[in-house]
Amino acid sequence: MKNLSIFAIVSLLMMGITLTSLWAYAEDQNAYSEPYEAILAEDNGLLLIPAYKTEEKSLYFFMKNKHNLGAVYAHEGFFGWKSGMLTWGPITPDRKFDRLEGIKGHGENLIYGLINKGEERIVKVDDENATILYLSSLSPEVVKEYDLEGVSLWYFEKDPESTYNQVQLVEKEGDEVIQSIDL
Repeated sequence: MKNLSIFAIVSLLMMGITLTSLWAYAEDQNAYSEPYEAILAEDNGLLLIPAYKTEEKSLYFFMKNKHNLGAVYAHEGFFGWKSGMLTWGPITPDRKFDRLEGIKGHGENLIYGLINKGEERIVKVDDENATILYLSSLSPEVVKEYDLEGVSLWYFEKDPESTYNQVQLVEKEGDEVIQSIDL
C-alpha cells in the first residue's frame, strides 16, 4: 500500500513536470527578443510605425496592404515579447486627412487616426493633448510608396478610470477649433 502511494505521488510529480516543460517550451517558441519581431511573426506584411517601448509594454501602429491602419500592443513576459491582438480598419480612400474622419480604436483605451499638417495642428481629447507621430520620420521611399507625404498619426491612451466626451482638431497658433467630434 505504501509503495502504491509513493508510485502515485512520483507519477503525478512526473506528469506535472512534463506538462510544465511542454507549456514552457510552447511559450518560449512564441516569444521574441524584440516586440517588432513578435508582431511581424503574426503578419510579416505590415509596415510598422513604433510609438513607444517600456520595460513591459510596447505600442506599434501599422499599415496593412497600404489601405488599412491598425494598432497592436506587444507585452514582455518571462520568455520574451509576445504580440497582442492586431486590429485595423480602412484608410480614407481619397487620403485627405484635413479633418478627424476615420478615428479608430483598439480595445477600450486607445483611439488614433491620421491628420495632415501635424506640425501646425494638435488633437485634443477633452483638454488633454494626443501624441503626434510625424510619419515623415519614416524613410522617404516608404513615405512615397504609402502616400504619406505631410501625414501624421495621432493617438491617445485613455485612463480607464476617466470618461472622455470629445475629440478636437485644433490649430496650434490661435487655438482655433477646426473640428469637434463627440465620443
